[in-house]
Order: sequence, then C-alpha cells, then structure tokens
Amino acid sequence: MATVLNEPDTLRDADYDPSEPDVALLEDKFPEWFRMSAAGAGWVFLIGVTFIVLNLRPLWHTDLWGHLAYGRLIWQSGALPATEPLMPLSEGVGFVDSAWLTQLLAYSAYQFAGKAGIVFLYAFAGAAAIGILTARVYDRTRSGLIATLVCGMTLFVEWQQLMIVRPQCAGFLFFAVLVSVLLRREWARSNWWLVPAMFALWANMHGSFAIGLALLACFAVGRACDVLFRTRSLRGVFRDRKFRRFVLLTELAAVATLLNPYGLRLWSEVIAIGSNPNLPSLIEWQSLHIRLVQGQAAFVLALLLFVVYRFSRRRMAAAEFLALAGLGAGMLWTSRLLMWWGPLAVCLVGIHGADAWRRVRGVHLNLEPPTRASMWTIVSAFLCIIFLQVSNPGAVLLKMALGQDAQARAEKIPVSHETPVGAAQYLVENPPQGLVFNAFELGDYLIWAGPPEMQVMVDSHAHLIPREVWDDYLSIIEMQGAWLSLLERYGVNTVVLDTPRHAVMIDYLRESTEWERVFEDDRTVVFKRRKPI
Repeated sequence: MATVLNEPDTLRDADYDPSEPDVALLEDKFPEWFRMSAAGAGWVFLIGVTFIVLNLRPLWHTDLWGHLAYGRLIWQSGALPATEPLMPLSEGVGFVDSAWLTQLLAYSAYQFAGKAGIVFLYAFAGAAAIGILTARVYDRTRSGLIATLVCGMTLFVEWQQLMIVRPQCAGFLFFAVLVSVLLRREWARSNWWLVPAMFALWANMHGSFAIGLALLACFAVGRACDVLFRTRSLRGVFRDRKFRRFVLLTELAAVATLLNPYGLRLWSEVIAIGSNPNLPSLIEWQSLHIRLVQGQAAFVLALLLFVVYRFSRRRMAAAEFLALAGLGAGMLWTSRLLMWWGPLAVCLVGIHGADAWRRVRGVHLNLEPPTRASMWTIVSAFLCIIFLQVSNPGAVLLKMALGQDAQARAEKIPVSHETPVGAAQYLVENPPQGLVFNAFELGDYLIWAGPPEMQVMVDSHAHLIPREVWDDYLSIIEMQGAWLSLLERYGVNTVVLDTPRHAVMIDYLRESTEWERVFEDDRTVVFKRRKPI
C-alpha cells in the first residue's frame, strides 16, 4: 500500500528536470493585473493587424495638409486666428477652428517624425477605435468569432470614410469610446468623469462632439420611452435611476464642451456648418446612394440589422431605434454621417447577431470569466513589438528611439497619387505672381508645401470661402460662361490642375496662345500666362 501511495511522487521526481521552468511557479510571481486571457491576446493580434492595414493607406492629398498648415500657423503665432488665414479671397471671414488641438498635435508629430508621425497617429486612432468596439462586443457576446466579424465589418463600412487623414479620425475614436460606454452591460462609476473629460477634449479636437451629444440624448429619451411604455406613468420615468443617469451624464457632457476657446460660439458654428451653401457641391457632403461603394456597404449593414433583429431574442431598446433612425436619416442626407452610423450599427449587429445565432443553435451565453495567464501578456507584448517593427511608422519611431538613422524607412511612407508634390516643388523654385487658380483638391498641399508668399484661390475648406468666390470657382473649373474673363478679373497668372479630373481644361490651355505649360508630370500640370496681368 505504501509503495502505491509513493509511486506518483516517485514518477514525478523522475520526470522533473530542474533546467525547465515551472510554469505554475512563474505564474505565482506575477501580479494578477499583469495576467491576460487568451482572448485578450487574440484581441491584440486583431487590432495589430488592423493597425498594419491602416498603415498601408497613403496620406491623402486634401484636408490633411491644410490642417497641418493651420497647426503650423498656430504653433508659430502662438494664437488662434480670428479670421481665415490661408486663402486671401477669404480675408475677413470669421474662423472658428474646432480642430485646433488636433492640428497642433498633428503638426507636432510631423515636426518630430515627419510623415511617420502623421501615419502613426492616424493608424493608432483608427485601430484603437475599432479595438474598443470589438472589445465591447466580445464583452457582451463572449464570442471571438463575432468580435472578429465586427472588426472586419467596421473596416468594410468605414473604409471610404477612413481614407482621408483628418481631425475626423480623432472624433471617430471618441465616438467609439462613447458607444462602448453606452453599450456596457453594467453602469460604471467611471462614466461620471470619463465621459465629461472626453467631451472636453473632443470639443477642442473635432466638431463631431455634437454627434456624441445627440447620441447621449437618444439614450436618455429612449430610456424614458421604454419606462413609459412599461409603467404607463410619467412619475415612473422620473423615478427611474437609469433615465436620471443618462440625463445627468448628457448635461455634464454638454457643459464640458464649453471648455474651449470659443465658448458657446463653437456650438453655433458646428450647427451652422451643415447648412453652408458651398458644401453640397462636394461629393462627401452629398446624399448617400447605392451607386457609391460606401452606399453599398451601408445597405449590406442595414440588411444585416434587419435580419438579426428579426431572429434575436433581445428586445430592441427605444434608444437603439432612435439612434439608428436618427443617424441613418442624417447619413442619407449627407454621406459623411456614415462615419457615425456605422460603428453603432456594427456593434448592434454583433450583439443581436450573437443572440440570434445562439437561439438557432440552442446554446446559452457563457459569462464565466476566462482563464488568465502571464504567458498571454508576454505574447501580447511580443506581438506589439512585431507589429510596430513591420509598420513603416512604427519602424521609424523605433529607430529614432534607438538613435538610429530612420530616413530610408521614412521615405517609404507614401502619399496619394494625386498629391501635387512636383508642382509644389516647381512653384517653390519659381514663385508665381498674383493669384494661383487651382483645383480645390490641390489647394491644401500647395499651401503646405508651396512658397510661403503664394496665394491660392481655394482649398478643401469650402465652408470658409465666400459664396460669390465659390460660385466663380465652379464656373471656371467647369468652363462655364465667361470663365476666361473670371480668370482675368481675379488676376490669375498661374493655373494648377490635376490631370485625371480636368483633362478638358488642360487640353484647352495647352492649345491656347495666352497660356504656356511650364510644368507637367503624371499628376499635375502648371500653366503660366504668357503676358502676366
């Protein structure tokens, strides 16, 4: 009997190798906060892949460079401009810069690491936003497959919106945090300081904070509708703790947005921008329709919403309906609101879709906490290092941190094909006289990289251009009416056009005896008047 009892110890002692680490012993040496689950490591891998995918996008040729120019101006002057400072024809137009903090942050990143700094901020904001949404869906569904699908669907729906690097990316990150807070299973005490602090920052980084306030209001009104439907009593609504929490949180968030350099004026400017008469001329401000790629993505997502709500056992909360309907209607009016409808819709597809799938399969949600181990934390740390090294911006920043030359790696960071790099360099070497007429898509980069004294007619910030000037610009670029006379009236001696979009005008000026082609590459053409005005 004694031999039998001692046999396991004998076998264990015989198999023991002192050179191999005891995993259980190692685990005891690490604190609980250091340990991660296998799902957490999978989440790190998923977000790392998203980070790499976003790093592959070239720096777009429109808004980004104009915002960098604003950041440079604020940095150099140490003050926010009271009127539009970059376009001479907009002189005196009041300027409320709702993205001043993002512009300063982006310019600081550019000073520190060049294009690598900008791409890193962009990819980090996008990957963090998608990661936050994915983590919330996993918390609600405990399904790695559903969380992975949510990550893919978010990229699918928002791909066109995330194409352009602009302060809107910061708003996208804040909006993802807000959606995550509102869809949390239980109310957290941290909401009382996290949400107001976030809105205070959001109001200084992008005007989309108004969308966040509207979403909070939808959840407050939606909760009131749910309670009223259940109790048939207004008194019951005001006694409901969750309703009071949503109302108070909305009020705190609204007050927090007033912590900006403009106060209430910021609110009026953000609300008024949607009614600016210049914006309907821009594709991104036009209504969403099925012929657009992003319209097709939104249609697929809306169809999935219908299916999962049909088969899910979860009741559709009034807040969900109000938010989806309100943002959806706005999205149909202007396609830019897809940026805000998409994250909420994708999360609800994941949450209700998981319930519908379990209903079909006849299984129940497992809320048991996953096993946590230090090994998964170490794996996640190695994954982060690998993803940083693989990405161009991450590699540049790591080389800079190690004191190594990162110039060769930094040059690999691409800009979009339409960026007028060559034209800007030519104008630096040959400064133009008088006003430069340019396609509005090129104006931002010309302001950023062209000679400091150059005066462009328009850039992509169309809402800051006087209506008469914008109408004249459209007449010239579309070659309508007395467009040649308008060029003379504005004293235009230089014309910069991009070859893919304005081939007809380029051909006309090329054959004209009044204009001379002085620069051309595969992106842009520069014409100068033979006899300057």
